[in-house]
Amino acid sequence: MTILALSTSSPALSIALVEGVRVLARHHELIGRGHAEALVPAIADLLGDRRAAAIIVDIGPGSYTGIRIGIAAARALGVAWGVPVHGVSALSLVAAQAFAADPSLGAVLALIDAGRGHAAGAVLGPGLLAPLPTMVTVLPAGVAVTGAGAALLPGVAALCPDHPDAAFAGHVPPAALGLPQALYAGD
Repeated sequence: MTILALSTSSPALSIALVEGVRVLARHHELIGRGHAEALVPAIADLLGDRRAAAIIVDIGPGSYTGIRIGIAAARALGVAWGVPVHGVSALSLVAAQAFAADPSLGAVLALIDAGRGHAAGAVLGPGLLAPLPTMVTVLPAGVAVTGAGAALLPGVAALCPDHPDAAFAGHVPPAALGLPQALYAGD
């Protein structure tokens, strides 16, 4: 099944067309701001004449505005194409990238920059089920750290120092998908 994956919860504009774990097309760019103006043209460029059979959208935690933009675009495309839309935690996308890089990991602490010098994070196992994010103050012992928020924690090296990447949506099992409803840090 061909899936369009969108992530706009971070400074990255990340879009991918995936079939299983195979990436058919990918656009991943750190744009900072301007997701609303850049998202639809980037989707059109990426897809060309193609359509997806389903859509997966990053529901956060992350930028309040970015999350709303991604969900609104995903829902609109879902209605227009008559395809299902699923939500995935940004933390699951970050962890999926870490597990793809090193499948032997038992768990990772996925972190998202929550602004103002804080990070939102959760410990995820290979099933990528993201519990509600918490503000991170103390790291659990023996847990690998991944995600853009890792740079906020002095002395901690990140496995994947990037933002959520839609190209890894195909690594997220169906059990880790949910409704396309916003998940904000502190909810």
